[in-house]
Amino acid sequence: MAQRDETLFRATAEANEVFGRLAEVVERMVREGADALDVVDIAKESGLEIDDAVISELQIPRIIYPVRFVPWYIWWPWRPLWCWWWRLRYPWYRCCPYWWHRCHWYPH
Repeated sequence: MAQRDETLFRATAEANEVFGRLAEVVERMVREGADALDVVDIAKESGLEIDDAVISELQIPRIIYPVRFVPWYIWWPWRPLWCWWWRLRYPWYRCCPYWWHRCHWYPH
């Protein structure tokens, strides 16, 4: 059981690192006054290797317009990106059930 806990701990730490960089990039772009944010460009700058096919599969728009009076994590589509990343990197762990419908909208 300890081995499994250690693996999950490392996976979670890696996710926190990647999505911490994503948060930094989004916040920096907003602080610099960007009127529109390209999801693919920001994700790639953060270390996520995505393209238009992934964006289409996740059903999120490529261009996001910042809502400056609320925190970035309210309006930025990080949840589907997180679920995609988790499923790609750690397929043996299930995606969070809260996001299951959104990330797996198509019938299997």
